Amino acid sequence: MRLTQLAPIALLTLAASTSPLLAQPKVHALPISNDKELNKLAKSWGELTDLFDVPGAAIAIVKDGQTYIWTHGNRTPESRSPVNKDTMFYIASITKTYTASAIVKLAEEGKLGLNDPITKYLPGIKLGDSVDASSITIEDLITHRKGINSSPIVLLDAYSGEITDERYDYWLAQGEVAGSTQYTNVNLTLAGRIIEQVTGIAWRDYLAQAFFTPAGMTRTTGYASEIYTDDNAAFPTVWDGENWVVSFQMKTDRTMHAAGGLGTTAVDAAKWIQLQINKGTINNEDILSPELIAAMHEQHAALDKPEGTIRISTGFGHGWNVGSFVGQTPLSSHGGGYSGTSAWYGYLPEFDAGIAILVNGSGLANAWQSIVAVEAFTHITGFEPDWNPRENFSQRVKQMKADGEAPRIDQGHITMPTDHLTRPLDLYTGWFHNEHLGTLIIERIDNTLSIRLGDFYPTVEPGEEPNTAVITDMTDTDSIFRFILSETGYIEAVEFTDDSLGAPLLFTR
Repeated sequence: MRLTQLAPIALLTLAASTSPLLAQPKVHALPISNDKELNKLAKSWGELTDLFDVPGAAIAIVKDGQTYIWTHGNRTPESRSPVNKDTMFYIASITKTYTASAIVKLAEEGKLGLNDPITKYLPGIKLGDSVDASSITIEDLITHRKGINSSPIVLLDAYSGEITDERYDYWLAQGEVAGSTQYTNVNLTLAGRIIEQVTGIAWRDYLAQAFFTPAGMTRTTGYASEIYTDDNAAFPTVWDGENWVVSFQMKTDRTMHAAGGLGTTAVDAAKWIQLQINKGTINNEDILSPELIAAMHEQHAALDKPEGTIRISTGFGHGWNVGSFVGQTPLSSHGGGYSGTSAWYGYLPEFDAGIAILVNGSGLANAWQSIVAVEAFTHITGFEPDWNPRENFSQRVKQMKADGEAPRIDQGHITMPTDHLTRPLDLYTGWFHNEHLGTLIIERIDNTLSIRLGDFYPTVEPGEEPNTAVITDMTDTDSIFRFILSETGYIEAVEFTDDSLGAPLLFTR
């Protein structure tokens, strides 16, 4: 088998060990460059994938004017189809770097100003905590400088897909405004709404028009339907207690939002990093000016204290976390995660280098992702961290697995045991509606109940009292819902209580 040169892209496909759980195909390792140390690292990453439960992955390393791509594993648990350079992965919150770039581009074109108040484009909008919305600028949004947040908006936008303009505005007016730097999804979904007001098209369509098409990013999209109907897509993978399976909690078009709504490939992710390295130019297209690219990676909002000790974040640029690698050289980065999927981008401006790591797994796979990022950057920069992620994470995970405590993403609680219910199960099933949260759907599966809100399948446990249940992952606090029975024993409504939502909400048939 021979190394294939793809313009400036060199390719490696590697599955160094086979796993009975993940059913990895055996593929011969190929050198990805004339860099022997990098080849050695790539081989060693493959040898760790079994330990860290990595179903499939694609890594793009951009250095010395070239992009090197390494791939591993399968696209789905059932499939023998290997991940390759063009496999599409969901990248979750890394979308924020693209959305912020769209705002900056519109500013460069004079269609908005970064210092404009958001009310110039979203008139009538109201914020919680009695904050005057006109005091918030567009730059405040893309730097997380004022920390606008709302758990219900995140639930509706990112999980259930039951968001509407009316619900967004309703919950935003009841949300929180920290008044200081705080990373949130709402900062960037507000930015996405401004993009739509200014351009007259959906935020994701504007990204395609402004960036993906001119940059030749032909397999990057804001539509989940385009990702998961594609023959070459990596599906989110989780552990169901016995086997690796495709996650129930997959993205849909209506849960793809401006703070976490893109899918891409290793090749296209590398182009996004190359766009940063080239100061806004790619494919002979001047997409952003060098000045704006530089400003995107400057710190505009500081954290109260640095986060991390190796990949250190001190604040935010325009859409990017900014800080340093081991305190020695500037680093811009962003991560993203969702059920059964994780991703991370890192860019080293002083070395004109970067990395994109795409994985169709989460849990332990996040530790593997950290090992890859740190070792790649150590190789590129020569700066060695005091703490060794490979040694420490490997030792910890081996011990956890030996003790049966590996933190796998367990989907075994999607259906609810029903011993505490007092009426025949079929009476509890049906569609229940609330104007502010959408549609609650309850279905019977054998002797259990499946409960979902729109596209979101929460973790449901029996409540302490009869005819109640607890949802542990719908908002920042536990949610209690109670079946409301009529005098004749008919289930006529569901009362939903959650501290983050204020007064109890009623879902009626």
